[in-house]
Amino acid sequence: MATITFPVPSTTTSRFAVAAESIPDDPADLLRRAADGPYHAHIAGRLGSPQLQVTREDLGSLRWDPGHIKAAQPEDRPAARAFNDAGRFAVVTAYSPITDQPRGVQVARAAAYAIARATGGVTADLVTGHVLTPSPGERTRFVLADQWLGDVLPPFRANGRCTAAEPAFDPEGVNGCACVRLRTRGLRRFGLPELQITDVACPHDVAALNILRTTARRLLTDHWSWLATGPATRTRTIPDTLDLTQGDFNDFWGSTRRVHLTPPAPFQVHLSPLTSRLIATGPPADFDGTVNDWLWGDTLPLGMYDLLKAPADPHLPTAA
Repeated sequence: MATITFPVPSTTTSRFAVAAESIPDDPADLLRRAADGPYHAHIAGRLGSPQLQVTREDLGSLRWDPGHIKAAQPEDRPAARAFNDAGRFAVVTAYSPITDQPRGVQVARAAAYAIARATGGVTADLVTGHVLTPSPGERTRFVLADQWLGDVLPPFRANGRCTAAEPAFDPEGVNGCACVRLRTRGLRRFGLPELQITDVACPHDVAALNILRTTARRLLTDHWSWLATGPATRTRTIPDTLDLTQGDFNDFWGSTRRVHLTPPAPFQVHLSPLTSRLIATGPPADFDGTVNDWLWGDTLPLGMYDLLKAPADPHLPTAA
């Protein structure tokens, strides 16, 4: 079996921003007073260190563009517009050892949520480029589906630019177009390359997205197991073929309510390095057909064809 080798950084950087009408000159002091819940002690212990820095930034001094922040879901568009038009920001930066993940980024995002609650502001993830849905707080259990991947669908069919037929009504629709390219934005903060799938026909976009989500969850699980061994090298080698299951898909959503839609037979994905920081995902190397034939076939768990938002457990912070 062939393998893929990629560099693993010793530290990664995550940044979150809060846009509000009024940001105090010392947002760190505001955070000390506003932070509560299960991350209060973590925020207090890290604040002021490279693992948790909070600064005020005004529009004229930014080295990033608020206009590039988008809405991940249609319901987030008003928040994205408010963020795009803002002139004052509190920026939370976490420069953390790779072995501190995911706790390092969870603490940073919990700090951003606390500032947003105190100021009535809008929170955005500067790694994914998306505004974040308002949250009562960061839950202590890490769930990859909690807006960590920047995993959204392009609006090709919704705005009428693509007229590819639905395969259920027209056999030609299986390969009716190749409009969709999907890429994760967020795995790099955990020390992994991003994932990409291309040449996907619009009718199969949800299945393609769920392939990326499932592959990302499996790679992340294996990555943390590898880091726990205390490797001396700063490169990692993985197989170029992964056997995935319904369980990997369930783990992405973080739900303890398991619904076995199909028998837990594994399915395979093939990985191909594009750069040191980007890996292509596709059908097994011996698959006879296009990526769309694979996505429309019967080898994937049924839920991957239609679950854009799964019924995960309630998003409630718990005691640390």
